[in-house]
Amino acid sequence: QRFVENLDEVVLHEGDTLVVMADDTFIPTWGESSVFVLLTNGNEPDTTGKKKRWFALLLLVLMIVGATVGELPIMKEMFPDIKLDMFFFVSITTIIMAWTNLFPARKYTKYISWDILITIACAFAISKAMVNSGVADCVAKFIIGLSDDYGPHVLLAMLFVITNLFTELVTNNAAAALAFPLALSIAAQLGVSPTPFFVVICMAASASFSTPIGYQTNLIVQGIGNYKFMDFVRIGLPLNIMTFLISVILIPMIWNF
Repeated sequence: QRFVENLDEVVLHEGDTLVVMADDTFIPTWGESSVFVLLTNGNEPDTTGKKKRWFALLLLVLMIVGATVGELPIMKEMFPDIKLDMFFFVSITTIIMAWTNLFPARKYTKYISWDILITIACAFAISKAMVNSGVADCVAKFIIGLSDDYGPHVLLAMLFVITNLFTELVTNNAAAALAFPLALSIAAQLGVSPTPFFVVICMAASASFSTPIGYQTNLIVQGIGNYKFMDFVRIGLPLNIMTFLISVILIPMIWNF
C-alpha cells in the first residue's frame, strides 16, 4: 500500500515492512542508523575506482594464500604462539579494508547483534562454572557407576542425552568439551574403543534444536521470525528424538566398540 497523506493515522503492525522515500535531510541523521536500511541514495557517486577494486582482489588472494600456508607444519614451528588460521587472516583483511576505506565500517558494524555475542560469551562462562562446581564430575561418576550393570549401547545412549542437554543450555563447543572426558572415562572403564562415544558427542553437540539459547543461529532466527521458546521445543524436540535414534543405532554399526 502507498501512504501519502494522513500518516499519523496509519497503524503499523508487527512484521510490516515500511519503505520510506525521503529527501537529503534524512541521510545525515538516519543513513548509518540500525533502525533503517539505506537501499539507495541517488546523490552518492560511485567512488570505488579501479585501484581499490584491484587492491580488494589482492587482499582476498593474500587472505586465502595466507590461511593455506599458515596451516603448514613449518609455519606452525616458525610462529608457535600465533594461530595462523582463516579467522586470523580474515580479521587482518577486514581491518586493512576498513583502514583504507574500501568499505564504510559503520555501515556494516551496525548489523552486529551484540546481544547474541554477549549470550554466547555468557554460555562459555556457564560451562566453566559447571566444571568448577563439580557438576561435570558428578555426572561422570554416575555414568561410570552404571557401567557394571549395562552394556556400551545403553551408555552410548545416555551420553547422547547428556551431551544434548548440555548443548541446549550452552554452546556446542562447550558441550563437546564437557562431554569428552566423560566419554573417555566410560570407554576406559568398559575397555572398549572410545571412537563411537566421540562420534556420539559430535552428533549430540550439533543437534541443538529444542531451545533458542543453544546455538547462535537459533537466537538470530528467533528475533527475526518472532518465535517463542515453545516454538523451538515443539519443532525441535521431535528432531532431537530422530537424531538420537539414528545416531544410537547407526554409530555402533559403523564404528565398532
